[in-house]
Amino acid sequence: MKSELCGKEVLAMYDVRGIQSYIFKSNAAKEIIGASRLVEKIVTEGLQEYINTLDSSEQSKYMKDWESDDAEAFLKDSTIEMQVMFVGGGNAYVLFRKGEVCQKVNRFLSKYVLEKTYSLNLAIAVIKKTSSYKNDYEAINTEMRRIKAYIPLTQPVGALPFMAADSITGYPLTYRENGKYLCTEAKLKRACFPKNENEKVFDKMVTEKGDNSTLAVCHIDGNSMGKRIQNIMRNITEYKDAIPTMRHLSLEIAEVFGNTFENMTAYMKQLSPKIKKNVKNNLYRKIIVAGDDITFVCNAKLALPAVKYFLSHVGEEKDYSACGGIAYFNSHFPFSDAYQVAESCCDSAKKKAKIKENRGNDGLKIGNFFDFQVCTNIRAAHLNSYRDKHYLSDQGYFITRPYYVEVAKDTDGLNEKNQKYNVERLEYWLEIFKKMPRSKAKQLRNVIPMGKNETQKTISFLTSRGYKIFEELQDEYQVWYDALEIMDLFIGGEIENEDNN
Repeated sequence: MKSELCGKEVLAMYDVRGIQSYIFKSNAAKEIIGASRLVEKIVTEGLQEYINTLDSSEQSKYMKDWESDDAEAFLKDSTIEMQVMFVGGGNAYVLFRKGEVCQKVNRFLSKYVLEKTYSLNLAIAVIKKTSSYKNDYEAINTEMRRIKAYIPLTQPVGALPFMAADSITGYPLTYRENGKYLCTEAKLKRACFPKNENEKVFDKMVTEKGDNSTLAVCHIDGNSMGKRIQNIMRNITEYKDAIPTMRHLSLEIAEVFGNTFENMTAYMKQLSPKIKKNVKNNLYRKIIVAGDDITFVCNAKLALPAVKYFLSHVGEEKDYSACGGIAYFNSHFPFSDAYQVAESCCDSAKKKAKIKENRGNDGLKIGNFFDFQVCTNIRAAHLNSYRDKHYLSDQGYFITRPYYVEVAKDTDGLNEKNQKYNVERLEYWLEIFKKMPRSKAKQLRNVIPMGKNETQKTISFLTSRGYKIFEELQDEYQVWYDALEIMDLFIGGEIENEDNN
């Protein structure tokens, strides 16, 4: 922090870098889930730890409970030394009466994050507070982008040649737990694993032991949240108006996405008996639910209906939309790579959603899209280059994903504009392939990548066997391949009545 800020009021912004890769770095469920809990509220928990180090008479001058405290306390009461304005988008915005207090907090937080996580980095931006919230908000975000661009991600020293090292992180092995040697990072993650949860939570999600060990990582992210905030805050300049507005918006986003996630998990629970009879364990597990950022792991057969459910319901009460990505993977596939694939699929869906002709009638509204990928190679994380290599034939791409999910209240013409990308097309063909002999479906799946001539031969063969629909709708071959690639993972999204179970 600049020395000239020490005696002035400042605005600080905190961002923990590399959270996603930190969580999914390991393949052990205990470490993944433990890491997700560890980082969930690490900045605000760190601030509370700092407050606990102060004399009891001083603690009331430091305000952390941004969800319920007086939004104007810092502005009205000059004795308040620190107040968390709000937490949003994974970042915490904090006001300090003096820069020197901010400097002490920054040193404490940096050490706290290091001691708690071992390898995560805390990016901190600090600017002088002015009377204009609008200018300060733009300035602090510009400063944070500069810091992220120029400050490298520092990592702990790796193992020396004579030390035993962790096979994933490369860090020295420092602990032994139940006969297993662990590095410090793994130890810290495992310490946060819920004591009432089974360590084999992911293993228990599979359909049957030795039958199908396919899981899915699903990542969902809200659309155009930055623009949404800009539109709301465009004409608000004073802190006394901006703080409560931003707090309300952050809480609203968390509530909308959080409630939709809870409703989705209830839906998944209802679907679970279709996958595994006498289900005793949840076939899904939350990893991250932070504002509009959602990540969960589930049985592969739940992924498509779950993501579709979320996207179709997230905008029911408020005008929100989102995009999603699904990575299907077997248990031996690295979790970190599977998450990167899911994230890349979500980015692919967002690109499709933002194309001008796919937007609402006003050119602004963005629809709900999702993409998916079956992980057979770690290079799938580089989605575009992977698909250029594996999904191109003489007809061009033989896949058509991402897909659009309809919304119930369509006032922007999105449903009509994106009908050709509707996920119902995919589900239609999944139902057809589900009823076909598996050998014939596999035959079609295997020849589509070979090109037009080989595909036409198989279509003619299928037509001669009574499957005339392929001749009639052969322009749908891209959807065929999408469906054929996940046909073994399709259960449909309809919940059967108890009488029919």
